[in-house]
Amino acid sequence: MSKPRTTFLSESEIEAIHNASLQVLEKTGIKVMSKPALDILRKAGAKVDYGTNHATLPRQLVEEALKMAPKTITYGARNPKYDFVLNKQEPHFCPTGDPPFILDWETGRRRYSTAEDIANGAVIADYLDHVQLTWLMGTPTEVPGPMQDLVGICTGLRNTEKHVEDEALNARSAQYEIEIATAIVGDSKRLRERPIYSAVQCPFSPLMYDKGITEGAIELGKAGIPVVLYPLPLSGTTGPATPAGTMIISNADVLGGLVIQELASPGAPVVYCAGAGTVNFHTGESIRSPESRLMQLGLGQLARYYGLPHERPVFYGASKLLSRQSSHHTVEALLTHLSTEPVPDIVLGLGGLGGTTSPEAMVIDNEIVDYALRFAQGIEVNEDTLAVDVIDKAGPGGHFLGEKHTLKHFRERWMPRLDVESLETWEKEGVKSLGELAHEKVKEILATHKPTPLPEDVDREISRILQRAETGFAF
Repeated sequence: MSKPRTTFLSESEIEAIHNASLQVLEKTGIKVMSKPALDILRKAGAKVDYGTNHATLPRQLVEEALKMAPKTITYGARNPKYDFVLNKQEPHFCPTGDPPFILDWETGRRRYSTAEDIANGAVIADYLDHVQLTWLMGTPTEVPGPMQDLVGICTGLRNTEKHVEDEALNARSAQYEIEIATAIVGDSKRLRERPIYSAVQCPFSPLMYDKGITEGAIELGKAGIPVVLYPLPLSGTTGPATPAGTMIISNADVLGGLVIQELASPGAPVVYCAGAGTVNFHTGESIRSPESRLMQLGLGQLARYYGLPHERPVFYGASKLLSRQSSHHTVEALLTHLSTEPVPDIVLGLGGLGGTTSPEAMVIDNEIVDYALRFAQGIEVNEDTLAVDVIDKAGPGGHFLGEKHTLKHFRERWMPRLDVESLETWEKEGVKSLGELAHEKVKEILATHKPTPLPEDVDREISRILQRAETGFAF
């Protein structure tokens, strides 16, 4: 079957970026704000200065860490039927969870998100057929800061049977999260075999690792929880002005974090996130640009060069509202990423608009994924699909509706599920915009779709863990 796939960095260019990244780690080094992490690096042979929190990583240390890192990772779920493996063969789609803002699905206005929004987003993600995991859609801003991660992950796990992606801002939060997940799956061994959640942990570009995030990641790695290392250098500000230079920062940020994870827990599951962006030099704001897309594609090639599973931010566009512009950005980005090798293991960002998230956008993006996956399959050419005998039978001026060949193949053709194509049908159904159709679908999902709840005893145990956490954090 012919599949429209291409690459753009040559093997020599990939090796040049790799070698430059190792040179930066060995010569320029990294700043690590965690003493336990510095201790781990020093013990393994890195040169460490505790006074400045600085470490330089010898090339062989990075190469050893790359050998230790798993090349496939199982992502478990509350319901085992939703388990999947990151094995560099197919994409898995994940809603966005980055902004604290959400486009209210009832009023259409932008506001801070709450635990209810996380619950609604998890239910919608649980329903949508092309969503395999969900990054929590928002932040429970109504609860104290130290509890937001824990309330968020509990809310997510209670409202979807699929894998949940979250974060841990410090070691204590990570420990509570692990305890919550263990209560759901039964014991720590099962959690290690089938982790039902993963955590996005962000190095601070350029070349800096926060104390809390780093120590949280170490705790997660010890428990076998996959850690997604997601740097986001911006070309010209937190990265060099050239795309190649910014890619080196992003790659070095991932490799530095990977070294810490693997030295702390050999074989710890790590996912490479191809994060890099650009800015508007007049305002300093991050912007959508051709260069950011090219950098992400190139970093994906580096992830494949290392043999690591990788996640890629794809759906983030510039549109602030549900509109033709937002759908155009999604189609353009998704087709680009699915038509270029390597295809990411996790495609991040369904439901993302410019600086916010939207349940309706997630429903529309799911439809676009359906289209894009069919496009990425390409066209099969063989004796049956060429259909020469069928064409001869129908003849000039004939039609093919009544042919057995059509009956055999018509279900293979892509059909829209959310929007309508015909003007007459559109008018008959009320002249509704795509956003209005998505809004109706969101209302339908939230009214009718009920993920299997957690067992009552497990839910009570999670509530007890949250109560202990509130006492432990002592606001």
